[in-house]
Amino acid sequence: MTLSAVQLAEKQLAAYNSHDLDLFCSCFSDDVEVELLIDGEVLFRGMAAFRKAYADRFSHPNLHAKLLNRIAVGRVVIDEEEVTGLGDGVLHVLAIYEVVQGLINKVRFERATNK
Repeated sequence: MTLSAVQLAEKQLAAYNSHDLDLFCSCFSDDVEVELLIDGEVLFRGMAAFRKAYADRFSHPNLHAKLLNRIAVGRVVIDEEEVTGLGDGVLHVLAIYEVVQGLINKVRFERATNK
């Protein structure tokens, strides 16, 4: 069964919050690309780099993303989140997920820290 884009966004967010690296990675394609929205800087490409980046992130025991808003159109889901547990402040994040063939294959982020 193929999950809808919204179901996939929900699944990856739940896995993120439970720090379940295997379940989290299962939501993304092997050739996943993660970049910054405004300047287009590619943060990492491919599952090996993706897995390493999130293994590092999940090592923060208090890491948590709170969903504030979600917009979904077709195969695109846009989440607005507050991420805590990475430092002293709250990271305000806009995440745009593109779904292709039942997996997220591209993520674009915009983020700002509120202290």
